[in-house]
Amino acid sequence: MRRHATLTLLVAGGLSVLLALGGCDSLTSYNDNPNEATSANPNNLLANAQRYMAGEVYAGTNMMRRSNVWAQYTTQNFYPSESRYSPVDYPWEGFYTRLTDLKTAKQIAKERPGTVQNQGNFQAVATIMQTWAFQILTDAYGDIPFAEALQQRENQSPAYTAQANIYPALVDSLNSALDQIDTEAAGPSGDLVNGGSMAMWQKFANGLKMRIALRGYDLDADWGDLQGPDAIISNAMDPNVNGEPLTSNADNVYFQFSTSATHRNTYYENREVDFRDDFDGSARFIDFMETKYGAADPRLDAYFEQTSNSGRPCEDGSGEYEGFPFALEQGDAQGLYGDNSTCGFSRPEAWFPNGPSSEGDSFAPMMYYDEVLLTKAWAADEGIISGTPQELIADAIEASVNFYGNQTDADISGSSSATQNYVSQVQNDFGSDPKQVIGEQRYISFYMHNIQGWSTWRRFDFKGVLGAPTGGVAGGFDSYAPLRVPYPASEANLNGQNYTEAANKCSGDFQGSGGSEGGAQKEDEDCRVAWDVDGPPSGNAYSSD
Repeated sequence: MRRHATLTLLVAGGLSVLLALGGCDSLTSYNDNPNEATSANPNNLLANAQRYMAGEVYAGTNMMRRSNVWAQYTTQNFYPSESRYSPVDYPWEGFYTRLTDLKTAKQIAKERPGTVQNQGNFQAVATIMQTWAFQILTDAYGDIPFAEALQQRENQSPAYTAQANIYPALVDSLNSALDQIDTEAAGPSGDLVNGGSMAMWQKFANGLKMRIALRGYDLDADWGDLQGPDAIISNAMDPNVNGEPLTSNADNVYFQFSTSATHRNTYYENREVDFRDDFDGSARFIDFMETKYGAADPRLDAYFEQTSNSGRPCEDGSGEYEGFPFALEQGDAQGLYGDNSTCGFSRPEAWFPNGPSSEGDSFAPMMYYDEVLLTKAWAADEGIISGTPQELIADAIEASVNFYGNQTDADISGSSSATQNYVSQVQNDFGSDPKQVIGEQRYISFYMHNIQGWSTWRRFDFKGVLGAPTGGVAGGFDSYAPLRVPYPASEANLNGQNYTEAANKCSGDFQGSGGSEGGAQKEDEDCRVAWDVDGPPSGNAYSSD
């Protein structure tokens, strides 16, 4: 495997040598040696940032108790409060700490060029990682510290940048990184994502440009010389400019955890080390995959375990899938859980926490090829590029099925009659509502992809898939699902004035937050981020629950 985290590159989680937002009460208590950064190895900082950012998004808490339940892929089966959206929070400090590490790594590499193999390639990789992380942050929170962030002691109270300004800046950063890439030269030795392959980083950067352009298509932004999302997508796909986006499953971008106790993923720790069964497939998502198109999605066998009467490990063979009702009240959830065997409901397939070795070396996805194909399908339907959307959707489904067929124990392939029957059904539905179908297919393919599935629902507003928790929303907001993440409470103390100004935008009567009484402390989860122009479908798909 090309991406195992190695102990020679990764050090303890406390490596970060500088504050992300300069918000610690005592700078010296956080960093006793203010000159320590100058002696750090930039490749170690890069490796550490990659490993711990992956740990932020692919984790027992931040994925299984946050992003997965916001997308309603999975649900808690015994302690369901987080599935009922209490609380709604997401990494902030961890992301900013690693973003600062990447900035520090870039600075050290410039000051001590002998520490990296190729300056341009090192700078490009660190910048692309920062761009990937910043988009996740702004997609979760909306306006965030960006233009003034990562300055440590120079600015401990950074202003929040509007998302409409962040999105063009992210594309500018990717273009700058692409201009620095030399695919014939060595990549960073500390690269644990793509193993130093600059051709892979070039493809990932172009894919990110397409992701940003699609998600920000309706954003009221000044794109300047970028000329807008249409031009960004065309540019990203033009091999004569700066290469191409991903072109096959071999280009899939992910961080692979290690099998060591320090560096395996925490979902594995929860399920296999602590021997807990906190999470089952959501009945809504499993039913959707089984019935939506009149033919079962073949990826169902790769995504979830089949039910059985056995104890752990659950045995496949029944051919049946049963989801746990999404987000029951605690008493109902515990009663149902207690009345059934562990394997009576379909858990996420063991490959997701366990990885190829079954010892925790799972993949934290960053971008897969099928996403690029579905972006092309959307762009073709919009008339931005040439091509037949239905054919591109078919290619995307086949690519996704082939990837999971090769990685998991599921007996599925893109060329099988089951897959081709499913593809035909999806293509038949496309004519009546192209946007709905493209949104649904992106949503399905983003299973276990940090906040991408939840963001896809917010961007495409497809109907009949997400709805209110069965036991009701416990988080005290008006929408039947969260539309953004409130800022962490620590910001009120560490960056009070700027936090208050940003939070006030998401209270009172701003973009969907009409149910709030106003004020920073009344910040709403049902206030939309700037690119979420239309808001969610008005009808709760599960209003009868």
